[in-house]
Amino acid sequence: MISILILISELLHRVLLLSGSGLSPWAIQRDPLAVKRAVAEHTGCHGDLLEDDLAPCLRLKSLDQLLSVKVESPRFLPGFAPFVDGTILLNPSTNVPVTSDGSASSTVATSAGFELADFPERDLMFSLTSTESYLDLSAQDLEFGFNESRRDRILRTYVRNSYYYHLNEIFSTLKNEYTDWERPTQNPLSVRDAALDVLSDGHTAAPLIRIGYLHSLRGGKTFFSIFITKLENGIFQW
Repeated sequence: MISILILISELLHRVLLLSGSGLSPWAIQRDPLAVKRAVAEHTGCHGDLLEDDLAPCLRLKSLDQLLSVKVESPRFLPGFAPFVDGTILLNPSTNVPVTSDGSASSTVATSAGFELADFPERDLMFSLTSTESYLDLSAQDLEFGFNESRRDRILRTYVRNSYYYHLNEIFSTLKNEYTDWERPTQNPLSVRDAALDVLSDGHTAAPLIRIGYLHSLRGGKTFFSIFITKLENGIFQW
């Protein structure tokens, strides 16, 4: 995680982010107590979920027991993942991002992710592929596509699990912006491609580009690369 730069800044000189960042919805566990509860129930390491440390008990368990723990997570969200603990990962600040000349930026709507990009003395390169949501769909969906009703179900699930507020407005905006209105009819493959674009942009591309933009605002040297992929017979080719 980028935030550990504060603790180990002497060890890192350059940062390379590949297809993800701490702002992606799959990067942070937003309900760590649920994961702790599942681990406790599976391993028998019971105690106060808020106060007790499970680590001493877990160290007594075999590797097979630990690896067999399964955590059911909502679609598009992580199971085991870092979480905001107030020490290594801090709660987001409400401070307005400041540019390298000390002025506040009027082009950044919120300060979300500001802490994750606060390392202007380190060079940053961030990279993407043209499709970052390949694993979000089944092999059948990738090969044959799907209709608009299925696309809407996928998008509603993504919005519901990734956002807290204005869910209907977000869904309607995504549906409108990622529909090719110049097409008289939508075929299954074009609907599939649009859904892949929404998911790629939402959970990977937009958060990662935001990190790069915030880093450059602080005067850091920021570089970007992209790997182009294409889908042939349901299989991505590089």
